[in-house]
Amino acid sequence: MEKNKELIESLLKFYDLLDTHPDVVESIPVFTNYIRTFLRIKPLGRTLPTIEIMTLLKKRKPNMFYLLKKYSKDDVMTMLMHLNMDYDQAELKIERILQGEVIA
Repeated sequence: MEKNKELIESLLKFYDLLDTHPDVVESIPVFTNYIRTFLRIKPLGRTLPTIEIMTLLKKRKPNMFYLLKKYSKDDVMTMLMHLNMDYDQAELKIERILQGEVIA
């Protein structure tokens, strides 16, 4: 768990953002900054759960997801807006990472 401390802390911060920031246009900078910081993480022994993060964002903050999709000006953010998977699977995978399991 210690080797992916940065990833775990980032995922906990993401959950905090989902719980504390409203699903409104004023939250765009907060979520944009989070996503950009998240993408810089280099976890050991696994890939970043990027699809999972975007799936949770789409389900829990649908308006925010739409706004990010509408106003994103760069190719990376545009690409991220097209990532999607089953919500329950995404949540399960993130929970397993938070519990310290090494998942590729």
